[in-house]
Amino acid sequence: MADFTPTQGRYLAFIRAYISQHGYPPAETEIAAAMCVAPPSVNQMVKMLEKRGLILRHPGQSRSIQILIPEDEIPSWNSRKPAKKSPAPSRPVVKAAPPAHLYVISTFILSGPISEKTANKVFWRVIEIRGDQTLEDLHHAIFKAYDRSDERAYEFQFGKRPHDPTGPNYGLPRPQKSKKGYGDARTTKLDDLGLKPERVFGYWFDFGDNWYHKVQVDRIEQAIPTVTYPRVIKRVGKSPSQSRDE
Repeated sequence: MADFTPTQGRYLAFIRAYISQHGYPPAETEIAAAMCVAPPSVNQMVKMLEKRGLILRHPGQSRSIQILIPEDEIPSWNSRKPAKKSPAPSRPVVKAAPPAHLYVISTFILSGPISEKTANKVFWRVIEIRGDQTLEDLHHAIFKAYDRSDERAYEFQFGKRPHDPTGPNYGLPRPQKSKKGYGDARTTKLDDLGLKPERVFGYWFDFGDNWYHKVQVDRIEQAIPTVTYPRVIKRVGKSPSQSRDE
């Protein structure tokens, strides 16, 4: 039995009634008119229905709401007299893709060319990234989270402890790193790594200035299809200058 609030039930009832009458889903402006609310309120409610697994939308497609729960669990829409049902055009049934994993990851700066003014400060970022995205995507997210501007070589280290050079490790292919246990960060997805909550690994950025980071998987959830990932959801501490000369 689907679990939803009375207000969420009214939204589901209208969406189902609209699809039954017209053969396609309503636009958010039509939902707003029916509910007597502002369009931003509808947008937030639609996101909530999607997050709870009650509906599915296809990003980039208008009128793409698909109800995922049985019709007999949805309350009736009684705000108007039932309209004469017109035959709906036949449409292929689109099977909903399973939701992608969402990894909520904390990253802390452990060491690097930090000035004396910021030596005792905490630099912590929390990043959300999908399981079908790569370690290279995670690198770019960390790079952006700490306001860096100059790309450098990097490596993710998954040994028995953070920053274990014996591997398995992942980065950009280099001749001296062609040995067994070194993978390509550009093609390795987070879902490929068997990560679990509380898993800790290392991230080494700039092999000259040696920025070392601790990376920890806080939790694993379901990604929201309409949200763009990766994204930073928390920042603690002003980003230190990337170069020791700044």
